[in-house]
Amino acid sequence: MVVPYPSGSEGSVWSFLTITPFILFKFRGSIVPLLLPQLILIQGLSVLAIWLADWERENLETDTGEENNMTSFAKVAEEGTKALAILVSFLLVLKTQAANNQFWEALSDLTNMCHLLRSISISVCGMVNWEKHKEVEKNAKRIVRLLVLYYLVVLEYFQRTGTNQTNAASQMDNLRHDVAALAGDHEWTVLYPGEGKGTAGSKSAHRHTRPTIILFWISLSLRQILDHQALEPPIMNGVLNQLTQVSACFWNMDKIDKTQFPFPYTQIVKWLTLVFLVMLPFVLAPNCGWLTCVFSAVATVGFFGLDEVAEILESPFGNDPNDLDIRAYGDPLMSDLELICRCRDGELDFVFNPDEKIDFSHLLGNFDDGFHQHFCANLARTRRTSRLSVSKHGEAAPQEASAFPVLPGEPCPLR
Repeated sequence: MVVPYPSGSEGSVWSFLTITPFILFKFRGSIVPLLLPQLILIQGLSVLAIWLADWERENLETDTGEENNMTSFAKVAEEGTKALAILVSFLLVLKTQAANNQFWEALSDLTNMCHLLRSISISVCGMVNWEKHKEVEKNAKRIVRLLVLYYLVVLEYFQRTGTNQTNAASQMDNLRHDVAALAGDHEWTVLYPGEGKGTAGSKSAHRHTRPTIILFWISLSLRQILDHQALEPPIMNGVLNQLTQVSACFWNMDKIDKTQFPFPYTQIVKWLTLVFLVMLPFVLAPNCGWLTCVFSAVATVGFFGLDEVAEILESPFGNDPNDLDIRAYGDPLMSDLELICRCRDGELDFVFNPDEKIDFSHLLGNFDDGFHQHFCANLARTRRTSRLSVSKHGEAAPQEASAFPVLPGEPCPLR
């Protein structure tokens, strides 16, 4: 799961003192520890730049007071960094922004997949006539199981593929164990050919299986339900469309996770960033002295940090603390699917009396400046006037709409 951190979203005059320090010094998920090699390199160059600036100051001064036409290395570096500063900043911001967009797109696909799996389960449990035939109930329950199995297979797929795949044997074994808990014996031989359920994930010849197979099994079960006419064809068409969208979400997630930035772009960004930060201490040293170490460290964290953040965000389904934890989304999904299936035979409450109209006025007291109460009260008075007119004249006389005073505390008689 993405690393949580305190937030000042509610707004407070004390948020800078109560929240900011926890963010600045939070270690888990921080990018700063990953920049230790770069910081050591740039700090070493900063010390060298300070020594060189002192040496130039001592040896290049003229005692005659004449102007010295020698160009120091600091002046050369300054001219070079002027051209690089804007270019490097632009390239890094562009790369980070593109990676950030990929991250949110991946999150959108993940949450949309969970939503679609829930929707399919609701349709299967709520719209399919399980009592039509005993095979219908069996296939409906199989679909719910396969929906969860699909999600677990997707989880294993992303954890066992890509440059950010897990290397922990215990995690590999747990992933395979979860799949084995919901896969049948015949299904297992298709998912992992030549291996039994007892084969550990870390010792398996198959790092993962293909999730599309499970979607095909779900479509077969839906076909059997349709053969027994336990679901109307238009609703079945909607379920099949949702199944197609589930597959589209998976493949888009896989595209985001496996597709890196083009190599030439990444290479240019790293070269330019390195050259700029190597030259920067020599520009700062003549005027900043030992503060060069501080300023160069801040620049290193900023430029190299953005580059590292972009590389983390471009593959969001790994094991970095800032990656998306697919399992964290799967646990509530499994809980919801189980509850949906179990609640199918439950008895629903009506709350209102059979002859009572819907009335939410007690919950809408302050909604829209009382418009709801005014509207309902006026409507009720108009209907009472109409009933009186009918009782007197024997037929309904047309009534003009008029505004009636609303009594304080009068309920909404939307009858």
